[in-house]
Amino acid sequence: MEVNGRIYDINTDYRVALACLKAIDDDTISGYEKFIAVESLLLGVNVLRQDELALKPKIMKYLRCGRDINVNTSEVDMDYIQDETIIRTSIRQCYNNLDIGKIDYLHWYEYNELIEGLTTETLLNKIRELRTYDVSKETDLKRKKEIENAKKRVALKKKVSLTDEQKSKREQFLKLAKINVKG
Repeated sequence: MEVNGRIYDINTDYRVALACLKAIDDDTISGYEKFIAVESLLLGVNVLRQDELALKPKIMKYLRCGRDINVNTSEVDMDYIQDETIIRTSIRQCYNNLDIGKIDYLHWYEYNELIEGLTTETLLNKIRELRTYDVSKETDLKRKKEIENAKKRVALKKKVSLTDEQKSKREQFLKLAKINVKG
């Protein structure tokens, strides 16, 4: 990753990207702490402070597999973290029993290509289809109820945010611990 004439090596293994996504989803840490965690995981700890502002959009673009776009949250039918086991199962199911957990290295982009290439018969894609299924089309009330219950079982968990009071207590603790809190 190049910024201000400097090149930073990226740890491109999919496990690192998943760890980054876990840090981003962690509501117990501030935005700045999330960024530092992601930056450290991907680029190491020797990033120059003056490069951080320019690195942030490049890191986010990398985690989106080179895409500039942000996904509309109402269109999301998969969560890398919540569906991690289902993804691994579906990859085994689709790709000749390929166990990515036994592979020493798999690039984040290649991991996503494996997911994008999954057939409609895989567990993940069946769950994604169910998550987005429009139950209003169903006329049979019993079937409609069964589908609604199934949708609840596989629904994506809502991210729980800290209350303002919890955030304030956390920041007070960090200040007492003499940790510089930003963002």
